[in-house]
Amino acid sequence: MAVALGAVTACGAPASAGAPVTLEEIAARTGCTAPQMQVDADELRQGVCKTGRGQYSVTTFATEAGKRDWLDDALPYGGAYLVGARWIVLGNTPQMLEPFRETLGGTITTGGHGAPSGEAAQHGTPTGRHPAP
Repeated sequence: MAVALGAVTACGAPASAGAPVTLEEIAARTGCTAPQMQVDADELRQGVCKTGRGQYSVTTFATEAGKRDWLDDALPYGGAYLVGARWIVLGNTPQMLEPFRETLGGTITTGGHGAPSGEAAQHGTPTGRHPAP
């Protein structure tokens, strides 16, 4: 899974090679003009947005490895994750994130605990892809 996530790149507004997209730029592209900052550290920045689509968080990372580690830790808690190059948008459902995927690119991945039947839930299952530019 980590290899597949590392290959995902964001689509949309052009950026120079290797230049990260800022939390504020991602938030603005989802309709969030004033994200509430939760974490502002060297290794990651995280803000919470509330828009007409609901509440979600935007997290940017200093490195791809940091993003993968964060995602690996977060997936068991459930939710839907729109994963791009050194950024993640976390929402409640893939349907909530789909309009953001159309704007930002990336891949929607879901997480969660075991299924009610006792079978293991599929962690990190991609539910949508956006082709690279």
